[in-house]
Amino acid sequence: MKKYLPFVPAVFAKVLAIVLTLVLIGFVASYLYYGELTTVDIVGSLISALIFSYMVHLWLLPPEEF
Repeated sequence: MKKYLPFVPAVFAKVLAIVLTLVLIGFVASYLYYGELTTVDIVGSLISALIFSYMVHLWLLPPEEF
């Protein structure tokens, strides 16, 4: 096992773009339904999007990367 966390910037960037697009759609839907967004919603969603993107990025990597 390697002594560092696996990270492929190209794959992560693509996954992050897709996840942020979904987050933006969620923001719009939430704003249309509830009429407001709070700072906590935005900050929490962005932090969660980064973590989720990294997890999906790991899932997409071939086993040789580990």
